[in-house]
Amino acid sequence: MSGFDTEKPEGADPERVIPPAPSEYGPSGLRPIKRLTSDDRLARINPETLAKTELHYYSAFAREFVRSDYNFCAAKMTLARGGKLMALEAEFRNAEAFFRKALAWASRLHGRSIHLDPEAVTLEIKHPMSGRLVRLLTIYDQLFLKTMEAVVARTVMAHDRKAALDSAEARIKQIPFRCIPDNDRYAPDGVLMPDATEAH
Repeated sequence: MSGFDTEKPEGADPERVIPPAPSEYGPSGLRPIKRLTSDDRLARINPETLAKTELHYYSAFAREFVRSDYNFCAAKMTLARGGKLMALEAEFRNAEAFFRKALAWASRLHGRSIHLDPEAVTLEIKHPMSGRLVRLLTIYDQLFLKTMEAVVARTVMAHDRKAALDSAEARIKQIPFRCIPDNDRYAPDGVLMPDATEAH
């Protein structure tokens, strides 16, 4: 006879460890990114630079932007010429200036240190502007964490944190907006011209 009681139900054995069901969420509480949109579009483009970087992110905004918009922007930036390139450059300068001020403000807040595990995703850098976009997302997450720590320490109100993050998100969202129109929609000085179909 075997050494266990066949009449005892499995769950009744206190020594038996039942492994937890696999979670669809990563250590950060966010779902890991399985696939980025516009993968095929970006793969077809010959790069100015050929590099990869690993982005560590903590926020749902960074996750969704990377999943939905990063490859689209990276592809469009590689193809940008003339006025469109000038418009994107101006948008980056505005965003970078905003984030310098926002991060300086957040760094002055007293925060209570908290530990969060990030998720990671590997991104292709096929144009210098792609690298700048990754840096903006990294700084956004620094702002996300610093303001979260400040809310925990009660040195900033939750609604003020939300307002700061909303403004930061709006700045980053301007970049895919600038990427959408084709090169010929931009004047040489970087101004977006009216669509011919809208003019009639």
